[in-house]
Amino acid sequence: MTAATLDLVTPAHRAPTLAVAAGRNLIAAGAIFGLANLVQWSILGGVLPLHPALLSVTWPIAVTLFIVILRRLRNAGGPAAVRAAGWSRGAILLQIGAALTLAGASALTQDWSLMMWMSPIGLAFYAIAWLIAAMRGGAPWMTAVGVGAAAAAGGVALLVGTPVQYLAYGMGLIVFALVPGLVLATGRGR
Repeated sequence: MTAATLDLVTPAHRAPTLAVAAGRNLIAAGAIFGLANLVQWSILGGVLPLHPALLSVTWPIAVTLFIVILRRLRNAGGPAAVRAAGWSRGAILLQIGAALTLAGASALTQDWSLMMWMSPIGLAFYAIAWLIAAMRGGAPWMTAVGVGAAAAAGGVALLVGTPVQYLAYGMGLIVFALVPGLVLATGRGR
């Protein structure tokens, strides 16, 4: 077992580094929200023969699951895990705030298709976060991840209104959250 692998299974006496703690949170976010988007695409695209009413529960389930996992990760780590959990809670609140803003605009205009813009907005938030991390002394690869997430947000914006937007957003979360999270969590992020 390598030192990087040991960071994934941190003994109680050794707290994870900030990068490892943040990586664990990104793995959870990328996996959970990526899967939620793939379910959205599967239902809307007819891949899964399920009633579209099920779409109303995918996000509450995903957010609840993420918060539960985030709490466990925070409690399992030391100060770095607490700090990384704070960033993740802030990111979730930002996403919820954007969704509520779109919901309010949708209610005012009676155009609920505005909610579909959460996909490119979500990737744009990841792009901004990665670029800030890179500017604050992160590794050079973080800039590439941020630029890639920004480009993906633009690409997903072109797909808004189609079921494929959820497939693209789900894949974007895997590429720009889960994969870089794995890099950080294994200690290979520097």
